[in-house]
Amino acid sequence: MTKKIKYNDIEVYPNSPLVEVICEIRFPGDLSIDCHRDIFHNEIKDDYPIILVPGIIPGTSFALEPYHFENEDKNAGIMLSMNKFSYYSKKYKGHKYFLKEFMRLVDIFIKTYPTIDKLNRVGWRYINVIPFGREDETLPIKHFLNVNIQISPNISDEFLNLSLISVIKKGDGTIIIKLETVKRNDQQEAFLLDFDYAIINNLNLKNIKDYVINAHEQTRILFEEMITESYREYLKGETI
Repeated sequence: MTKKIKYNDIEVYPNSPLVEVICEIRFPGDLSIDCHRDIFHNEIKDDYPIILVPGIIPGTSFALEPYHFENEDKNAGIMLSMNKFSYYSKKYKGHKYFLKEFMRLVDIFIKTYPTIDKLNRVGWRYINVIPFGREDETLPIKHFLNVNIQISPNISDEFLNLSLISVIKKGDGTIIIKLETVKRNDQQEAFLLDFDYAIINNLNLKNIKDYVINAHEQTRILFEEMITESYREYLKGETI
């Protein structure tokens, strides 16, 4: 029997490793997006005045590349293209605040583009960066994460570097988990723990809030299951 992890659903841990949270919806391509992008921006520009126009990327369609509308601090914004809409925050205040702002923006989106009523995908993404110090040149995974990585019985689990991607069925959707070693801008080594949960097919725009709540819950539970108790205490500010 799988042990169920119990945790206090704190909105944001004081020492949270989150660096970005993204919620995205995808839908069948609609040309009205390009025709009325100015109307959408007029409704949000008091909060998101900065416009970032996509560049031309060889081998991709310009129409499918999103415009970015960011706040003045450049730590939150909206991405909008012909077939997708997303809200992201690099200064996460908790899922309740995030969901409230996302739904406010979705309401504006729906009013601006009334012909869009079906969804292909609803996704929730948590990007965590967990700094660490090496122990005898190896990665101290066991101090942070409950993961058992064994390539072969004859190969040591004393990893020097790591880069893993898994796609797993979970709940009503699938989740992509990326775990790898990276360096932050200050050259501090860290684990990148990236969750991307998605629900696809036969989705109705009217039920979007339920989909997003479910996507958040599935992702949060997985994070809590993967971290060790000692690391959770650190996140809560209970240890040095």
